[in-house]
Amino acid sequence: MVQPPDEELLSTCFQEVTGAPPTSITPFHPHASEKRRYRLTNGSTTMVGVANSSRAENDAFVALARHFASYNLRVPLVYSYKPTQGVYLEQDLGETTLLNYLHSERTRSGEAFPASVEEAYKKALRALPRFQIEAADSLDFSLCLGAYTSFSAILLHDLKSFAHELVRRLLPSYPIDDLTPDFHQLVSYLDHAQSMYFLYRDFQSRNIMLVDDEPYFIDFQSGLKGPLQYDVISLLYQSSAKIPGDHRQSLAETYLEAVAAHIKCERDDFFRHYPAFIVSRMLQVLGVYGRQGLGSNKEYFTKSIPAAIRTLDTELRSPLLGIKLERLCACSNALLTSIMA
Repeated sequence: MVQPPDEELLSTCFQEVTGAPPTSITPFHPHASEKRRYRLTNGSTTMVGVANSSRAENDAFVALARHFASYNLRVPLVYSYKPTQGVYLEQDLGETTLLNYLHSERTRSGEAFPASVEEAYKKALRALPRFQIEAADSLDFSLCLGAYTSFSAILLHDLKSFAHELVRRLLPSYPIDDLTPDFHQLVSYLDHAQSMYFLYRDFQSRNIMLVDDEPYFIDFQSGLKGPLQYDVISLLYQSSAKIPGDHRQSLAETYLEAVAAHIKCERDDFFRHYPAFIVSRMLQVLGVYGRQGLGSNKEYFTKSIPAAIRTLDTELRSPLLGIKLERLCACSNALLTSIMA
């Protein structure tokens, strides 16, 4: 049977919710995700319609959105979900991401990290423990997309993706199998960090919307049970944001203050594995950048590669890393040479 087009399905959902059909349906510019997103409008009523062929991903997003909303967390409300048809309607949060805001304020003020932007980041980081700890306390983790996959297994997959999607494309003759021992060593080292929290997994400024100066959170459907540090690093070490180092540290301290309202978290324990988590996040995003940028010719991701490689190389050589990853150091050096050539 032929599936009706996205617009027809979403228009039907919109009419069921509002009592009237949309007068306009405008597609969003496609990005990394395979989801197709549209803005549906009738008068002053607007909603975002999503069409996605992955039933598992849709189920996870809708279930998590409803769970987080029950804790009054700022996530898009889901108005309608048709699981067998792969479409749902959600709250329209506008166009302003935290990254958009950072760039516009940076241009306006001429400052590397304006105070207005820092305050927006602080709001996001103060909200994060509510997802990770408060809402996770009653969360049925079987609802998550990676419900039966450990953080360690996901991390190892990410590291292999780095080798195949980025290194192989930039350095076709590089012996990527040589990286395997360091991958396993890194995963084993990070496995000692406590991992019983909700791991948002892609907590970065393009997934944080600003509505009336308040952060709203999207794209958490890949979340699973994991450690606290990874999400903080995902936000603070986003290559395209270019947050200055002193502000990164200050914002991490703001986050820890927020965590203290929920659990006892020793500062030394939190930061013990922090540098290695930075390495793991850089390897993860570089795998994505390789696939989406070099593989699919998406300019945003290609342009983000050099900064991420530089961050990876710096962190691999940090005396605070707590683990020797000589093979990865050699690889990052080769990658640096390739992007500078």
